Amino acid sequence: MPGRRYSEGLHQAIEAKEGVAVQRESETLATISFQNLFRLYKKLSGMTGTAETEAEEFHKIYKLDVVSVPTNKPMVRRDHHDQIYKTEEAKYNAIVEQITGLHKAGQPVLVGTISIAKSEYLSRLLRRRGGKHEVLNAKNHEREAQIIAQAGRAGAVTVATNMAGRGVDIILGGVPKQKVSAEKVIGAGGLCVIGTERHESRRIDNQLRGRSGRQGDPGKSYFYISLGDDLMRIFGGERLKNIMERLGLPDDQPIEHGLISRSIESAQRRVEGHNFDIRKHLVEYDDIANKHREVIYGRRRKLLILIPSQENWLHEKILEFMGDEQVGEYESKVKRFGLETMKYAERAVYMAVIDRSWIEHLNTMDALRDSIGLRGYGQVDPLVVYKQESFKMFERLMREIEGEVVDVLLKLEVQAAPAQPAPLAVKLQTQGADEDLAGGGIQTVPRSQGVMPGGEQENLPAPVSEQSPVSTGGVEVSIRKAGDTGSRDLGLGSRGEMGKTGAVPKVCRNEPCP
Repeated sequence: MPGRRYSEGLHQAIEAKEGVAVQRESETLATISFQNLFRLYKKLSGMTGTAETEAEEFHKIYKLDVVSVPTNKPMVRRDHHDQIYKTEEAKYNAIVEQITGLHKAGQPVLVGTISIAKSEYLSRLLRRRGGKHEVLNAKNHEREAQIIAQAGRAGAVTVATNMAGRGVDIILGGVPKQKVSAEKVIGAGGLCVIGTERHESRRIDNQLRGRSGRQGDPGKSYFYISLGDDLMRIFGGERLKNIMERLGLPDDQPIEHGLISRSIESAQRRVEGHNFDIRKHLVEYDDIANKHREVIYGRRRKLLILIPSQENWLHEKILEFMGDEQVGEYESKVKRFGLETMKYAERAVYMAVIDRSWIEHLNTMDALRDSIGLRGYGQVDPLVVYKQESFKMFERLMREIEGEVVDVLLKLEVQAAPAQPAPLAVKLQTQGADEDLAGGGIQTVPRSQGVMPGGEQENLPAPVSEQSPVSTGGVEVSIRKAGDTGSRDLGLGSRGEMGKTGAVPKVCRNEPCP
């Protein structure tokens, strides 16, 4: 995952363990949940073959209804009851046996596994039996289109993860589609889908099963389950194991019954409900942070896009933050430097303070959320406490922003920018003789550039002091504390460059980073 780093010191711990340079922890500049990101759109819609199992979530989170559209042609696929084995080894042996039999009969097979590791394990078992097959997983994604194109050929065996190749029709007979080949596959029963394990989400199982029987094609599907599978261990696996042992069933004898298949689906519903509660819980907490986000982003948007009718909005707002004495002092500064200059400085300072304060607020909110669950031990709803505490924190944040903006503006000094130097005449010395760069006269280049031998230009920016004031297009703004000879850079940039990157002045090679 290039460009990604773990948070909360974990990445630094890994770097220290591996003996590489330990880098600073990255800061979160903005955060939003997927749910609130999608809610920003005025219209939400979509189409999928597996939305019905998630209808409740769509309605509760997005206020969207799920409408089922009838299939274009009647569904003729046969979905068999789940095959339940006592051990995982017996289950995989049975899967390999069935794949071998279907391959000999000329029926194409798509085998779905829940992970790359399981797909490679099954592939090893098939290779031992001499079974020719293709493996489609994230390690082999470059050949995905080629593998899927031929997965419907007679006798083809494709071992894939459940996610691989979704959204693509498996053409019976392969691509390009040939009538004789397609009829041979249809005569063999169409595409057979085999699931090696039930996923905790019915939607994933339905996506796998739905690869067969598309557009009226024949087909069938099986799911193989062992009592050692994660889903069975969590929900009712021990009870079934006791039943199988009392009946004296051997390991290679499966149980197949509609009642058991329905109980497995019931277990999946419970897991889905639990996962939905987690996501809903996330949204409830993020909704609170979203209110803060709307206020801060709304304030930033107003600063970035000042319309003429509101050009004095910020200036009047800042005067409201100040006490009477701070107003006898600030107005004198406005008279000295001019209203337009101070209005630009107000805008730049306010933006810089908001950005830095918001980053600190996000970190504080994360810390509060991590610790708020402990309030549940005191018989208090953590969500209610989180709402109360975060509201107090946000009120304090807004007061601190106002106070810091006033503090910075009262210490702000403005001075005229020095005049730009005239261009320099540069000549190139070649073999002891003077040669004009342009071949007919002296070429002029700005002071910030030099010329290398051969006529190639090299950027050589003028030195910038670490304590240089910030240019604001005709005036320079420096923020100084009382008794401080240095200046504090708030990243104000030059006039007209607010919100753009690259506003930091260029620096010489050996100068410290600004």
